[in-house]
Amino acid sequence: MSRSACDARARMQFADRFTARCVKFADCFAARCISSAARRAADVTASLMALLLVVGCEVGNGEPIAPAPGSGGERDTSEGYPTVNVGTSVGNVIADFSFEGFADPSASHDSVEIRLADFYNPTGSGAATGMGAFAAAAVLPKALVVNVSAVWCAPCKDEAKNVFPQKWSALHPRGMEILLVLADSGEVGDPATLEDLDAWTSAFPGSYPAVIDPSYQMGALFDASQFPANFIIDTRTMEIVEFVGGKPPESFWQKVESLLD
Repeated sequence: MSRSACDARARMQFADRFTARCVKFADCFAARCISSAARRAADVTASLMALLLVVGCEVGNGEPIAPAPGSGGERDTSEGYPTVNVGTSVGNVIADFSFEGFADPSASHDSVEIRLADFYNPTGSGAATGMGAFAAAAVLPKALVVNVSAVWCAPCKDEAKNVFPQKWSALHPRGMEILLVLADSGEVGDPATLEDLDAWTSAFPGSYPAVIDPSYQMGALFDASQFPANFIIDTRTMEIVEFVGGKPPESFWQKVESLLD
């Protein structure tokens, strides 16, 4: 083979090796660029996620994204409810018990959740939010009378028929509210049901909230032999102001009036 032919062959082999190395280098460079870009994208994503955890999701003018109905994000009506000095005696704050019942039995027997926090009125002139016991913008009470009754209790029926309608008509416009808690059904110790509540509020109609208490939350506050049980709650503090086991005397209602002045 001539020298010129050898030189040409060497140049061809060199070119092939150089080309192969260039291709390998290009592939490696591209892979590294993709890997680096992926890492940078992952870092950016992680940073954004951390930022969202700190500041929350916002839309439009900066307002938080509203939760979907039923997602568990609805307003908690117990927000701001007193948590100090909670107890079961006069002078204690009554716990924020939750019940099921009718917000206004004279208008509807649709069952809703009613909490004691619905009545909390720290300024004495607050308006309802439209959840629980009251319609939106309704004036919150200054005093709450909690009456615990039983279907089997004759004095409870007398009170529901002959006392509460008159007292509610006279004092409700001044800021008193009544909450009926039907504890027992027709049998002692047998929890009242919504059917019992429906029958009770039909027999003794009224416009004040009426609920059942199947877990006997209110039972921690009085002796079960004292039906009916009547409590006065100062809704500005949710403190128990007075308790009477049995039909309350007139002095009980005078104390209610003292909270309305």
